Amino acid sequence: MNVETIDIGKGVRLFVLPTEKFKTVTMSFCFHRDLDNDYTYNALIPAVLRRGCEGFVTLMDIQRHMENLYGALFDVGVQKKGERQILRFSMEVVNDDYVGNRGLLAQSFYFMNRIINRPVLQEGGFVKDYIEQEKENLRNRIRSLINDKIQYSLERCAQEMCKEEKYSRYVFGSEEDLNVLDHDRLYEVYKDVVGTSPLDIFVVGDVAPEKVKLLLEQSLPMDRSRVKTIPKTPYKKLQAKVKEVTEEMDVNQGKLVIGFRTNVAARDKEFFPLLVYSSILGGGPHSKLFINVREKASLAYYAFARLEKFKGLMFVSAGIDVDKRQQTLDIIMEQIDAIAKGEISQHEYEGALNSLVTSITGTADQPSQLIDYYLGNSILESNITLEEFVENIKNVSIDQVVEVSRMVIMDTVYFLTNKRKGCIVHETNN
Repeated sequence: MNVETIDIGKGVRLFVLPTEKFKTVTMSFCFHRDLDNDYTYNALIPAVLRRGCEGFVTLMDIQRHMENLYGALFDVGVQKKGERQILRFSMEVVNDDYVGNRGLLAQSFYFMNRIINRPVLQEGGFVKDYIEQEKENLRNRIRSLINDKIQYSLERCAQEMCKEEKYSRYVFGSEEDLNVLDHDRLYEVYKDVVGTSPLDIFVVGDVAPEKVKLLLEQSLPMDRSRVKTIPKTPYKKLQAKVKEVTEEMDVNQGKLVIGFRTNVAARDKEFFPLLVYSSILGGGPHSKLFINVREKASLAYYAFARLEKFKGLMFVSAGIDVDKRQQTLDIIMEQIDAIAKGEISQHEYEGALNSLVTSITGTADQPSQLIDYYLGNSILESNITLEEFVENIKNVSIDQVVEVSRMVIMDTVYFLTNKRKGCIVHETNN
């Protein structure tokens, strides 16, 4: 799949992925923001904007408009990639050729311009009721993290691990910020988003790049005289001592998360061996964690390894009985030591390669995943295609895996255990 990149100017870049694979056209407008002190405001803005705009002033108006566009889908969201937030506005519409209507794509661009640049206003700012309602929705979303103990423990490990770094900030903001959120300030941050943020626009479907460029230029006027540069996410850090954090809560199953600094960036040549290393360690039924920790030792209800490629982190997570913490930690470290010694079986190696190739190849079957992949490329300033990515994976040797494994350093051990004396966080250094 060829990707055509067009520089629109004023910090706007268009990425068109022409393909006949889909009967729909998917577009996504991605504003890049630094994960700075405005991160809670940034997280709230897409939700407020989706409530209404000029011409479609309520959610019901928007829903009717989507129905008139043959059941088009519209959504907004916020992502964290390294130490930047992505404010995302997405739409999926049936390709004009399948409905005999040559104007659906143009109407979609027109609608996205209205949503982003012409929100419903009240007394020179956002509609106050919309703000208050979306504040509560966001507050509930922040609070709901605790209901998913696996994700909660991963997030808490990252927060403790990166306590003095911007990466510790939760992608959806903080309740403390919501409690003192200023309506006027929210509108000012919004104007800064649309006026100064780098904007990547992705379009996937059976479309001609020049036509998309023309529709975009006609539908999305922007007065952008100054575009910010988003700082690169630092990924290298030496940790002299391992931090240990224990949090007590009303849980039946313990959650053990070990955070590692890989000291490898996604653009480094070592990244592909690192991917294979992570998969051999905990990427599926072929992995050492699954076979040795879950199956043979019966210590974990689940055990996996996960990379955060934009920050150079790796997390190993396991659900265990609360009295099995040390035993589980010991056997996990045995698996890590085994890889560093070159103790990798052909089954583990081939299983890792096959698992990664299948996963990456499957990206091409979902427009949203394709967009996410090329959004990552934009952040990393990389031009590597999916096909090239797969070839790089296939060319990784066991020796390269062993070499990169020795670069990975344990940083933080986080354990969520059952409640004894209240919800307390203990920290010790080993």
